[in-house]
Amino acid sequence: MKRLGPWLTLAAVAVLGLALLIVNMSKETEPTTAKPNATTSSPAAPTTAAQTTGAAPTSAAPAAAKFPTKADYVGRIALQTGGTLTLSIAVEGDKAIAYACDGTAVESWLRGSAANGTLTLTGKNDATLDGRLDGTTVRGRLAIGGKQWDFTAAPVAPPAGLYVYTDGGVRQSWIVDGAGTVTGVRRAVDGATSSAPGLAPDATAIVNGKKITANKVSGGDNVG
Repeated sequence: MKRLGPWLTLAAVAVLGLALLIVNMSKETEPTTAKPNATTSSPAAPTTAAQTTGAAPTSAAPAAAKFPTKADYVGRIALQTGGTLTLSIAVEGDKAIAYACDGTAVESWLRGSAANGTLTLTGKNDATLDGRLDGTTVRGRLAIGGKQWDFTAAPVAPPAGLYVYTDGGVRQSWIVDGAGTVTGVRRAVDGATSSAPGLAPDATAIVNGKKITANKVSGGDNVG
């Protein structure tokens, strides 16, 4: 019988070499993953100016609306009776005066303040006017004789505005709107009211047979 020992030894060596080759190849092709560094800290969040100073961010409040130094506003209020109440407001500095009439019998004068875009006016017989400047117009509420109305009065330029003429205790009052339409009331000495005579564009009128020139009313005047 032939001896197989050397051949078995060679075969064992060959198998061992092949196994080592396979292990080396597996190590070369296996992807490596980096282990996370336990001591690495996450990036810090950006610091804002508010965090640095400790103050919360603020936004500037819009400035309150203010009346022009001198201005006139006219509006019309529809009455449930079918008529119209015409309202004129004259502002000068921090003062204002208003006049409302229906062109026949109803009239009311009110005076008060015009501060920070707000009107607070009062008159006889518990008449009140509260308004606020909204853009270029005035919006608010007028109360006369226990009745109340919301109103909107638009700005007007001369010769529009409020006019008055008094002679012998008889007062003529007129409102001229932006279209040149005139509404006025005449108040006699005894308090009786009627329609005022017509007022021309040049602010003249015929009163008791003579030509007069009406006075333009400003917010600071003491009228009514």
